[in-house]
Amino acid sequence: MTRRILIGAALVLVVVMVGWFEGFSQPESHHIANLQQQEQVAAGKVTQLDAQYSTLIRSEKQLPAERAALAKLSAAVPNGPELDNLVKSLWAAGDASGAQLVDISSPQPADFGAATPATLSGPAEINLTVSVNGTPAQVESLVNHLDSQPRLFVVDSFSLQNPAPSSPSGAAKTNSTATGAGSSVTLRAFYAMASSDNPAS
Repeated sequence: MTRRILIGAALVLVVVMVGWFEGFSQPESHHIANLQQQEQVAAGKVTQLDAQYSTLIRSEKQLPAERAALAKLSAAVPNGPELDNLVKSLWAAGDASGAQLVDISSPQPADFGAATPATLSGPAEINLTVSVNGTPAQVESLVNHLDSQPRLFVVDSFSLQNPAPSSPSGAAKTNSTATGAGSSVTLRAFYAMASSDNPAS
C-alpha cells in the first residue's frame, strides 16, 4: 500500500514538473530569446548610428574648406557679369605691373539683338581687348598679374608695340626698358548664368 502511494506521489510530482516546464519554463525561455534578439538588433542600430555620427563629424570638419572653395569659385566666376569688379581687377593688375591701361573694349556678341539668345551649357564669356602703354616687361607682368586675380581671366594673346628706335649704343638697353605705346592684351572673363551648371549659381 505504501509503495503504491509512493508511486502515485511520484507520478503526481512528474505531472506537476511537466506542467511547470510547459507552463512556465518554456515561455520564459522564449521571452529570454526574444530579449536577446532585440538586444542584438539594438546593438546593430547603435553601431550604425555611431558610423553616421563619425561621418557627420568628418563632414563638419571639411565644411570650412568646402565653403572656402565655393567662395573662391564664386569670385572667379561670379553670378552675373559684375563689370565694375571686372574693371577693378584689370586696374589692380595694371597697377601691380606698372603698365598703364589706356582702353578696355569688348566686341559686340555674335547673338546681340537676337530674338532668342543662344542657350549656354556653361559659364558665359566676356571677350575683352585691353590697350596698354608700358615696356615689354611691364606688359608681360600684367599678363602674369591677371592670372593671380580672384576673377578668372584667360589671356588668349598679347601684342607688343615696338619701342621707338634709339642710338646704337643704347639699343640693347632700349629693347627691354623703352615704353611701347599701343600694346594690347586679348583676354576672356567668365560669369555664371541662371541656366548654367556652375554650383555657385
